Amino acid sequence: MASNLSFDKFAKEAYDYVNELARNLGHPEEKERVLIIWRAVMHTVRDRIHPGESMQLMDPLPMIFKGIYVEGWKYNEKPPKNYNTIDEMKNEVEILQAQHGEEDFPWNKSTEEIISITLNSLQLFMQGNQLEHLRGQLPEEVQKLVQ
Repeated sequence: MASNLSFDKFAKEAYDYVNELARNLGHPEEKERVLIIWRAVMHTVRDRIHPGESMQLMDPLPMIFKGIYVEGWKYNEKPPKNYNTIDEMKNEVEILQAQHGEEDFPWNKSTEEIISITLNSLQLFMQGNQLEHLRGQLPEEVQKLVQ
């Protein structure tokens, strides 16, 4: 019986995605730092939206990114974060970056730009209006970062 599970396929999907995100962030050689950024942004989003929305958001992601997304996740009916402004979201992202050893790298982009690029990169995997649906779960100020 043939299986759709292929480590090489999972690795290639993740590798291709992180390469593209690294290029979009302006540092194609900094894949490890890009993963830290991705985790910080996505954990900040994950902890702000309803768990059911998180499941829908996670579903189309490459398998490896699904694992990063759920890393350290504690299920709660009510999301643990309740930021309502871009500044509050940026602060949450920067705290998570620092916790994972990423605080002094010269990205040459603002945290707001990094968040926007990261969130918009999800369009590679989203079908139909999934990204628009995610956008609707975010505070009004933050919605402007998702196109």
